[in-house]
Amino acid sequence: MKYIFTFIFLIVIQTYSQNSKIEGQVIFDNEDSVKVNVRLIDKEVYKITDQNNAFEFINLEAGVYEVEVSLIGYKTKTKTIKLGENETKKVEFNMEASTSELDEIIILDKQTGLNSKTPYSFTPVKMDRIAYKSSPAGVMGVLREVPGVYGAEFGQGIVKPIIRGLGFSRVATIYQGNKLENQQWGADHGLGVNDLGVKRIEVIKGPASVLYGSGALGGVILIKDDDFYKNAEQISGSAGSSFHSVSQGFRTYASVGQKFENEVFFGADLAYENHADYKSGNGEIIGNSRFNMQTFRFHLGLDKQNFDNRLSVTYNHQNLGIISDDEMTNSNATKRNDRDMQLPFQEVTDLLLSYNQHITSENFETNLHISHHWNDRKEIEENYNEVDLGLTQHNTFYNANIGFETNFLNHSLGIQGNRLQNKNHRNAKEILIPDAVFYENGLYYMLDFDWKSYFIQAAIRYDYRDVEADASDPFFVDAGFILPGEPENRKVNSYFGGWTGSIGVSRDFGKIHKVKMNLSSGFRSPDLAELYSFGQHPGTNRFEVGNANFNREQSLQLDMNYSLTTNRFRLDWSIFGSQIDNYIFFSDTGETQSENDLQIWEYQQVEAELYGSEANLQYFALKNRQLKLNLGAAMVRGNNLDIDEPLTFIPPDNFNFLAKYSFGKLQQTSIFGKLRWVDEQDRPGFNELPTDDYQLVSLGIDHEFNLKNLKIETALKIENVFDENYVDHLSVLRAFNIPSPGRNLNLNLQLHF
Repeated sequence: MKYIFTFIFLIVIQTYSQNSKIEGQVIFDNEDSVKVNVRLIDKEVYKITDQNNAFEFINLEAGVYEVEVSLIGYKTKTKTIKLGENETKKVEFNMEASTSELDEIIILDKQTGLNSKTPYSFTPVKMDRIAYKSSPAGVMGVLREVPGVYGAEFGQGIVKPIIRGLGFSRVATIYQGNKLENQQWGADHGLGVNDLGVKRIEVIKGPASVLYGSGALGGVILIKDDDFYKNAEQISGSAGSSFHSVSQGFRTYASVGQKFENEVFFGADLAYENHADYKSGNGEIIGNSRFNMQTFRFHLGLDKQNFDNRLSVTYNHQNLGIISDDEMTNSNATKRNDRDMQLPFQEVTDLLLSYNQHITSENFETNLHISHHWNDRKEIEENYNEVDLGLTQHNTFYNANIGFETNFLNHSLGIQGNRLQNKNHRNAKEILIPDAVFYENGLYYMLDFDWKSYFIQAAIRYDYRDVEADASDPFFVDAGFILPGEPENRKVNSYFGGWTGSIGVSRDFGKIHKVKMNLSSGFRSPDLAELYSFGQHPGTNRFEVGNANFNREQSLQLDMNYSLTTNRFRLDWSIFGSQIDNYIFFSDTGETQSENDLQIWEYQQVEAELYGSEANLQYFALKNRQLKLNLGAAMVRGNNLDIDEPLTFIPPDNFNFLAKYSFGKLQQTSIFGKLRWVDEQDRPGFNELPTDDYQLVSLGIDHEFNLKNLKIETALKIENVFDENYVDHLSVLRAFNIPSPGRNLNLNLQLHF
């Protein structure tokens, strides 16, 4: 018994003496979460940071330890930690880019082989911080703070991206590897993407059609998933909730996933969102601005060293209230917390199935993407049991790419295309566009030359699209729908083909200066509405008429960028100018349809030009980098050269200022203030009126709690602190003087496990 008690006593003493712990956090200025190597030098114990750039060493004895963190492209950092018995010490490492090593090359898009050395102008946007979660505007709630990016709004739940004055179907959106086509026609149809399961977004500014085909005339939004589950050895994830006072809105969401020993992984995301009508800055309730949304995502795949693949499915269902033109004189507002859908509204359902595969070897790497997107859109105006306008879209998209290296040259060869079918609901009361199907295929080649301080990139592409509109069904005959030219077989074919290309160079001058210049062309084939519209657009007093003889839009842009980077300061400045042939715009003919007294609007083509500039300055005002200041500004001008007047939907000059102070042992608490200043738009285009300037102030605080194996993030924001009542120039509701949301108290809570 004596030996047994002695043995137990020694175990207890040993356990107690090894109950100390080191918790650490690795902090980057401009990088997303990456795997960082962490080492206890004395014991040669190694760790890799998790998806939140955190690490810990547990069951340590009391003593002195040397902790080292290292990552290629960054300075290796070491700190000495003295641990007492049963003590937990917290430590942080601020990573600094190493000027003695080559810059780390970050892959922006595996599908095309585009990397961070590209001469294209691009901006990375993190979406994983609690302060960025759950914007009613979806991903656009954050992106419109990026210099050069704006949003065209139709209420809270519908926001379309505008990049350098070009938007709608002139901006390509890549989501889950798929090129979205579900929202491209019509100003009152949203992007249909929220931030669930999204960790990072790359915004490419300027024509990128050479890599992404039609629609990338103005730029590209690359939405990247949060694949935290690839680093999770056990069930991990997060759950959270948010509240918005301006619309009495709430959102609840959760993500979970794991990677198993056989290198198979899974991930799942779920969210539910519901908003009542929002309040404007003068306290008015904007009737029928309510909306709700349900989203589910699931991923399953294999992640090996030289092979990884992923099968993903996303389901998204939205009910979106349509704000009436006469809302300010004959409001549809009901009681404050009423969430039942009113007439009129949109019911939109999306189902996206995609497969992504990546293979690497010593000599080459390949990427394969195949996806199918089903989109069903109903506009319900007069009766809940009747569909006024109903459209179903099937879009199959593919992209295959191979990359290889020869001497100093990197080659990327790819093929990309889709088949899209659009069909009207046969029980719909109205018709705007006919049934149609198009086939599009593109072949592209990109060459990179990396030599000393120069990086040269060139690319060329050929595309061909065949569109067939079909109004032969008795449904169209009985409704009196007319195709352009009134063909006897009630079918029309349109063909669009041509070349695009780009060439650019980046050069590093010393250790802190970098200059980029890029000349690129872009194109956009006319969408179905622009070609074949013939009918009343539900919810408006317009009779819309397309033109099947349109040519495809073709642009040429010169883009120049300069960046200055030091340890505490970064400046990015760009200027651009572009010429667009066959630019399509929408205009009122001044005539009315005698039968229904509707205003007749037609699509037209003209020559156009756009030019402008963007700048972003980031400065850490204190040596410990706890105070961050950021200023971004943008201006753009667009002109219709045929009639010498400004283009419509051109953003006003604007800037965004951020001041953020972080404190605490691991900077676990941050307070921040934002100012968004939007200048008056006194250069209105056709059928537009000038709009006044406005200023929005936002304040907030976020804090992170660490409880054993749990991390809890909290955030409190007050947006539009002074309850500014304003009408944005790019609001689709601007013509009816319907203001944007007023003051909003936003609460966020997120739990990581």
